[in-house]
Amino acid sequence: MKNLKFHKIVMATKRKWIPALPTIFVSIFLFLTILPLFGIQYVIMCSFLALFFRTRHLQDFRPRVLVKTGITMLLVCFFAFLATRNLALCILLNFFVPFFIAGLLTNKFNPKAYFVYGMEFVFLQLMPINSDQLPTQALCLIYGYTIVVFSLYLYSRLIKRKRHYGTVRKGMKTLSIQFKKLINNEDFQTEISSLSQMMYHMNHVIYSSRNYNYLATGYGKVNYYFMLIFQRFHYIFHNFSREELFKTDEDYAYFQTLSELFLCIEKNLNQEDNDDLIQSLNQFMEEHTLSSSKANEAMQECLSILNYALFTITLVSNERPEKDWKVPASSNPIKNIRLLFSLDRFQIRFALRLAVVLCISFAFSYGTGFNHSYWYPMSAFLMLMPYSEESTMKINNRILGTIAGLCIVFFLMGIFKSFASHLIIIIIMTCFMYAAPITSWTMTMYTTCYGMALTTLALDRKEAILLRLLYVALAAITTWLANHFLLPNTAESEFKNSVRSLFDIDIKLIRELQKWKTKEVDMDVFRNLIVHSHLIPNEIQSYINTHLTKEEQDFYSQLLPLNQKLISEMEQLNSYLRHHKELIDFTDNLLLEQLFSNLEDATKRICFSYTSNQLTSFVMPTKNLHTYGTLDDNLYFNNLAFNCIKSIEELTNLSTKAPLQELQR
Repeated sequence: MKNLKFHKIVMATKRKWIPALPTIFVSIFLFLTILPLFGIQYVIMCSFLALFFRTRHLQDFRPRVLVKTGITMLLVCFFAFLATRNLALCILLNFFVPFFIAGLLTNKFNPKAYFVYGMEFVFLQLMPINSDQLPTQALCLIYGYTIVVFSLYLYSRLIKRKRHYGTVRKGMKTLSIQFKKLINNEDFQTEISSLSQMMYHMNHVIYSSRNYNYLATGYGKVNYYFMLIFQRFHYIFHNFSREELFKTDEDYAYFQTLSELFLCIEKNLNQEDNDDLIQSLNQFMEEHTLSSSKANEAMQECLSILNYALFTITLVSNERPEKDWKVPASSNPIKNIRLLFSLDRFQIRFALRLAVVLCISFAFSYGTGFNHSYWYPMSAFLMLMPYSEESTMKINNRILGTIAGLCIVFFLMGIFKSFASHLIIIIIMTCFMYAAPITSWTMTMYTTCYGMALTTLALDRKEAILLRLLYVALAAITTWLANHFLLPNTAESEFKNSVRSLFDIDIKLIRELQKWKTKEVDMDVFRNLIVHSHLIPNEIQSYINTHLTKEEQDFYSQLLPLNQKLISEMEQLNSYLRHHKELIDFTDNLLLEQLFSNLEDATKRICFSYTSNQLTSFVMPTKNLHTYGTLDDNLYFNNLAFNCIKSIEELTNLSTKAPLQELQR
């Protein structure tokens, strides 16, 4: 029993410390080199540089991105210097710089993207410099950033070599296993669940690769196509029964061969030459068919995308933006400046709140000139988070951690008073604070000890403790007021917005589909909506797991998959309309017009039902309509169209069962 307990302790220690070791090493190295080379006032750079390494070291090493980040850091450094010149610049820059940093970088899917740059801007103001020291500060930043970039390179090459398209390979293997289980009539729910998680991850990768002008890099583009492949297979296995897929022995042979082919793709996929894989896939598509014409057409459409993805992966540059995939003007804050002043947007509400808090706190610090008053804006910045609930937790943790840290400081600094002992304490606290959970009060305790070990080199211990308590309390009050009265982003309000956004996406996708007659669908808009349609359900799911009743959880567990099914159907309808125009009569096709018009009207009414206190009725296209213009009844398009109608009807029926609490929120 004792050996078992000891083993558990050892394993827990490994899980806690081993992942933190790279960041600890980089942080200590930065501290021990910046201190003698540039002086103690520049040591504060270690904090945000080490944090940048911590956030980046698990990602691929991307030189283009790192160069852009370095340039941005130098620009932020310059603005931080200007903000310390006089009170007018202090107020002006501490409002606009944090506003644009948070407003342009933060979003619901990556709410902490602002943090490193915001931390740099705040921390570099804590130790004001004169004009003669600006080159030294810039040189110190360049030195520190170079060390971080070199460390990221070493980590990617020597410690954690990441393989590109790992999720793609894993997804192909999962599908191969799913085919085999389908053949043997075994349950493959585990594979379905795994594939759903992979699709969310891939959409996050796609979204993370975008910039203000382009939707994705080459890496994101390839992930998008494979995500569509996984989404379509997911739909096929839900839409077609086993009896439809396995009518003859040839059908069994079809999936057996496809399973082996997918395993081959998983093992041999590369970025240089996939000609053999493409040839094998083309040969399979020519020699094998399913006995069900609709199922075969659905599979052929899906395999055609796979063929294109295998070809595309050899053409793109992982880091270079795809110039033909542009961010729609309606979603681009650079082209559509109104987005920066839209108070209903998550990031703008937070950006404004952050800007006001930093403007007030830095104006107080600069205007009063009180001793160590910079602790006020520093603490306020660390307490203020995008979500009010998280910010409240940070306030509590900051107060508790600060008190605990000051108690430790009072004891240790009373015993160890030499410069060397202070350095040792700083190094020890660096180790502990990067091993502690980032959201815990213990991390605040260690960071307090770290900061106070530096401060007490030049300030009396008791005075430093009293001032720290005073400014933390002042920051807590300011942050609490901002959280409650200055455009707060609560989890509940964002949950409601996410539900509305989900239906807004449905409506916008249908509107894009209605362009089938007058003009081409804007694929940039369509791709942007598809990616968002996968990211938003994850935000909803995170909320319902922790905040809703069992009845409400059951309701949304039906709503989300049903809505995702509708999204998949509209994506396939769009693909069909784009690539099979020769099969569709677009001349005065009233039934096709009626289909999309009624789908849009129905979705609007459903959205109204979910977000208001009353339900509405509407008329859907009659089920007696079996063809659209000259379309053959056996075409997969008809199957998709009527399944789309069915999904809308199911969403309508589900809306009548929505928990009363939800409709009255």
